[in-house]
Amino acid sequence: MGNRLSVPIVRSGILAREFCATHGAAEVAAVYERSLYLRADDAFVCIGELVVGNGPSSLIVDFRLSELGLRPGVSATIADQKIAISLTTFTLDRSALWVSPAWPAVPSPDRLTATCAALVRRLAIEAPQHSPLVSKRIARFEAWLSGPRSTIEDVHCIVGLGPGLTPSGDDVLIGALAMLDALQEREAHAALARAVNAITPGRTSPLSHCFLRAAAAGHISERFHTIVSRIITGDVDRAIATARTIGHSSGWDMLTGALLALRSVGARKAVMPV
Repeated sequence: MGNRLSVPIVRSGILAREFCATHGAAEVAAVYERSLYLRADDAFVCIGELVVGNGPSSLIVDFRLSELGLRPGVSATIADQKIAISLTTFTLDRSALWVSPAWPAVPSPDRLTATCAALVRRLAIEAPQHSPLVSKRIARFEAWLSGPRSTIEDVHCIVGLGPGLTPSGDDVLIGALAMLDALQEREAHAALARAVNAITPGRTSPLSHCFLRAAAAGHISERFHTIVSRIITGDVDRAIATARTIGHSSGWDMLTGALLALRSVGARKAVMPV
């Protein structure tokens, strides 16, 4: 056997810490160039390099993970603030806790109106276009957001919609949840969270389902938080710049969800154009 390698975890999200405290064993579910995912039952945690960024379910390391040669299916043991995978031990004892910062103050309706209009213009020009089917279902979800909320299927119709690690429809839902939370739209956020928590297993990927449940509980990644915060402060340029850094389309889809929630609030209050 070779020598064991110890890799310190420098930052850990609150859900990642909970994962490590409640599970004694896990399995490598997926491996990418700069990250890997562990799974235990229906819960996931991401071990990622610094470039991956902070998140509630993330354990961040200052190390090139590709050098470890890990593969899906390898088992992991979790105990005493350590995660042992093959010949590598990730140590948690000195990691800093990452928590999502507070949302910016909600601006005036007039300022939100102007930001909403600017975001609509930019997305129409720059965002990747959805297929007619995806666009139709997103419009159905937006109608549900604006009320009256007749059926939960108007939410579930976009769950798992689209390709990728996190399907487009799921990212739209996460963006909407985050924006409603940021705008302190508690009733609307609670209604959407209930709909998300009622999603049946198998409707989307297990990993994306985990992310959706986390977002319903108010937990989103640092970069998603940055996007919504910049929209609220009126900095559309930086919101879009951040969205471009997230996956193939996840950032754009999350922006779309945030916009839908923003417009739905305006529709209910009759202060923003829809």
